[in-house]
Amino acid sequence: MLRYFAIAFSLISFVHCSQKNLSNICDVNSDSFFSSLLFRISIKDQSNHCGYKVIPDKIPACSLSYEETHKPENWAQVKLEMETQFELGVSGTESLIQYSLDSVATVLGTGYPAFQGALGAPNGNVYFLPYNAPNIVSVNPITKLYALHTAVPGGVDFIGGTLGPRGLIYLSPHQNNNFFQYNTANNQMTTIGNVTMAGAAYNGGVYAPNGKIYFVPSNETVIRYYDTNTNTIGAVATPVTGGIFANGVLTPEGKIYFIPHDATNIHILDTNTESVTVHPFSFGGAASYISGIYTPNGRIYMIPYNSSTLYYVDTKNNDSVVNAGTIPSPTSSMFNGVVLSPNGNLYPIPYNYSNFISINPTTNQMTVLMANPGVSSYRGGAIGFRGEIYLSPHNSDRFDLLDTKANGNFCDSLRLSPYWNKF
Repeated sequence: MLRYFAIAFSLISFVHCSQKNLSNICDVNSDSFFSSLLFRISIKDQSNHCGYKVIPDKIPACSLSYEETHKPENWAQVKLEMETQFELGVSGTESLIQYSLDSVATVLGTGYPAFQGALGAPNGNVYFLPYNAPNIVSVNPITKLYALHTAVPGGVDFIGGTLGPRGLIYLSPHQNNNFFQYNTANNQMTTIGNVTMAGAAYNGGVYAPNGKIYFVPSNETVIRYYDTNTNTIGAVATPVTGGIFANGVLTPEGKIYFIPHDATNIHILDTNTESVTVHPFSFGGAASYISGIYTPNGRIYMIPYNSSTLYYVDTKNNDSVVNAGTIPSPTSSMFNGVVLSPNGNLYPIPYNYSNFISINPTTNQMTVLMANPGVSSYRGGAIGFRGEIYLSPHNSDRFDLLDTKANGNFCDSLRLSPYWNKF
């Protein structure tokens, strides 16, 4: 940016030595030409100016705000920074750490199941989102201390949420007709709308580059959104069909892939046009898959729930579906959520599966790690500053993290990016 101002200043100085035409904005000898050009540079307007086009330097990924990382024009820098961290490798073998000796039941003063989903926030904290818990709970990844925040209705009113702009979390209504916004800066909850909906309406959401939070349909067939630009609730014209979706995955093209749970096919929402298409591949329905995640090599990994097969969708090859192997010793209700570590591996979050595992998204190698300490243990997780994953306790009575032993780390821009900081 400074370089462009310097060039423009030099040109202005040169032109000031010559006779000026003040009335013609496209006359390079006019003051209006340069003032208009400077204004376009200051607001990062890349449109043509009198036949000239200013193309600014690419801003490094870690100099972007997290609200800018999912814009298509910034993908090249984001991808480069992610891969740079991956190349730093690991310092050892993963470990499971109980970072607080307080039990979940003691903290909440109530029974289970507690939470579903976790999100990082700009204040550095990780927030656990209520399932039956009476409060939102945060954890400070530096001190490992937790705090209880605003009370919520409970009774599975929400399943998951989405970090939008300015540190605001948008809770996804499940058994509640209200849409809520939670401000992580002041711990205030605000009702932002009310719509009569089917029970078990939505599961999580996705913050899209157009500024809208799209909610993932569960029993609802309508894709609703909250527009953070206009503070209004709207709906996509084309509904989804075929059953429940468990999760949404955003790609750099501005598309959201809704991961089927009881539904059999991925539905793809193009947020540029708000058109919906159906992927032809059948994933089987019957709660086969529970989550998905985008990797910088262009793959969307489908995280199994009841299915034994690990698939990925290759978005760089006409959305072809690739069989990536079989989950070791598969059972039912295996995972719920997945997190990408700075070491480059994927970590599905074990629910009823007996172990933690890692997936290498380059080779598809699956490695069995330590035991899952319980059953119906966790639902979701969020990445910390050094690649540790804060596990969202569901029926687990512990506060645990998975140390992935990454040598690299994600700067806040990437740690909070809508690509990966999601339910």
